[in-house]
Amino acid sequence: MARVRPERKGYDVIIYQQHVDRLKKMQPPTVDSGPPREHPLSNKREMDKRREFLNIEFDNKLMLERLAKVIQNKSIDNEIHHSVDMHAKFKKKLGVTQKRVQMQKLTVENQRILKRIQEVPPAYNHLEWEEDAKRKDHIKRCMALYPEYYERLDKEKAAAKAKGTAPMTGGSSEVKDSEAPSRQ
Repeated sequence: MARVRPERKGYDVIIYQQHVDRLKKMQPPTVDSGPPREHPLSNKREMDKRREFLNIEFDNKLMLERLAKVIQNKSIDNEIHHSVDMHAKFKKKLGVTQKRVQMQKLTVENQRILKRIQEVPPAYNHLEWEEDAKRKDHIKRCMALYPEYYERLDKEKAAAKAKGTAPMTGGSSEVKDSEAPSRQ
């Protein structure tokens, strides 16, 4: 069933007629193919920076003018009085003297401590260590599965000693446990 629209009356007719006239006069949209335009606020940050820079320049100019005026009139009394200067020099000299005395005390104390440390007899005896190492080496050689290994090492050491160079086994007089074959 078709829908029936009621007739327009009065003011609605005028509005509808204006609408129809506008639709008839309407032209197709135009495409702007030119370069894009800048937005009016696109360089706002640059303008703010420039404004701040100009303010700083203005403040600097004022400050320089004031300094020039002060220097010309000598209106600032910034000279230190003689007695104040003498007092400052005295305090500085006194501080240097106190530091020197303190450093001398520390040096003497450090020398006393060093002397006491050097006079203490050693708690370790390296001769006992060497004898113990020889004894353990002898036990290791006796326990070895292949004593030929140690015989070969002894020959290499003797040859190196006769030649005046270090042995080929790394230069140490002891054989490392990981190198020596043993019973397992």
